[in-house]
Amino acid sequence: MKKIFFAFCLVLISSGISFSQLLFSENFNYPVRDTLTNIGGWNSSFFPDPSHVEIRSPGLSYSGYIGSGNGNCAYMNNQPLSNTSLCQIGNDSTGTIYVSLLIKVDNFTAGATEGYNICLDQAGGTTNLNTKLYTKKVSSTTFNFGIKKINGNAVYSPNVYNTGTVYLAVISYTFKPGSSTNDVAKIYIFSSGVPVSEPVTPLALDSANADLVNIGDLILSNSFVQSGMQATPVRIDGIRIGKSWNSVLFQNANLQLSMKGLIQGFYNNITGKMVQDTVSVSLRYNRPPYTLAETSKSVLDSNGNGTFTFKNIWNNAPYFIEVNHRNMLESWSSITKEFYLNVTNFDFTYYPSSTYGNNVILKGSKYCFYNGEIVHDGVIDVTDYQYVDNNSFNFVTGYRTTDLNGDNVTDISDMSIVELNSYNFVQVISP
Repeated sequence: MKKIFFAFCLVLISSGISFSQLLFSENFNYPVRDTLTNIGGWNSSFFPDPSHVEIRSPGLSYSGYIGSGNGNCAYMNNQPLSNTSLCQIGNDSTGTIYVSLLIKVDNFTAGATEGYNICLDQAGGTTNLNTKLYTKKVSSTTFNFGIKKINGNAVYSPNVYNTGTVYLAVISYTFKPGSSTNDVAKIYIFSSGVPVSEPVTPLALDSANADLVNIGDLILSNSFVQSGMQATPVRIDGIRIGKSWNSVLFQNANLQLSMKGLIQGFYNNITGKMVQDTVSVSLRYNRPPYTLAETSKSVLDSNGNGTFTFKNIWNNAPYFIEVNHRNMLESWSSITKEFYLNVTNFDFTYYPSSTYGNNVILKGSKYCFYNGEIVHDGVIDVTDYQYVDNNSFNFVTGYRTTDLNGDNVTDISDMSIVELNSYNFVQVISP
């Protein structure tokens, strides 16, 4: 009987995530660089080797896939003296582990045969590499996809695929009770569309050889010695790992941010109330260049409270919160926030340090976002002042960007706000 062991990694235990939730995601939202090593939890297996898994721009795109076009991509050129990159994903030994990803083979060299560039590994950085996604050269521009459970030969589908094309791949490993040689690795490949349920028949499967004790690491391999892909460039992006088909291919729920924020001119510190208005909140990935993940609009009520719903982001991933408004200075949270069980919250009003760079103004006992930013060029200056001055001179009424206190009239009271902030040259401070 095989040893049955199950434990989520610590972050999943603390958040109480169920089997249906995403366990890991990687969109390579890092700056373009010649190595993935020592960033985002990735480590190199052979650090002294000169040729690493690289980060290249742009990322890969595939219509309808949630991991599409969110950052850059991993690039493997499969050169001599190349290495592999490893990232821990937890420790699991029950049910099925699904891995979805985008993959593109740029071209095949004359000496290329077959090989893999992504697989799983047992926990603890072992060499029990498994669930290997293989490609086998058919011609200089075509190839087959295949899967290898752990040892032996890869099992290929006869379907022919083209270089230079982005494909959506799903590989999986299923732990089965009883025998020590009955676990199954499967592969599914799609050139368009995202199936709502797992197809009855995989593209290929492999159940040969011994089963694994557990799975705990993700591997990106840039070694042609292992893969037979000498000098063949391969790009991988949008990796998602979960315990169900749905968790890796679709957003499971709408996530909600409960946020409190006050706008300088709209907030009355005597009454403690604010004129209600619509603001937009953007969630940005926590790595340079802080790519936009998703934007949601909602109304901040008289107490500055608003609820913002997001459909294309996920739990257990850190995001900066960026707040914008028709005449407010763009403001960022000083820290990243994660959603747990589909919810999170943030208060910009209690401490100045809640806003990046302490870029807020104190009114009474509450910290408020600066406003008076009319042209949204990142600074409140004479240009913004002139717009307010012109509309104030003409006594313009209605819902205008130059109305800085929310009374639907642009007048001298609005002038005083933009004049103060322009004099102090208040500007955006962001990561």
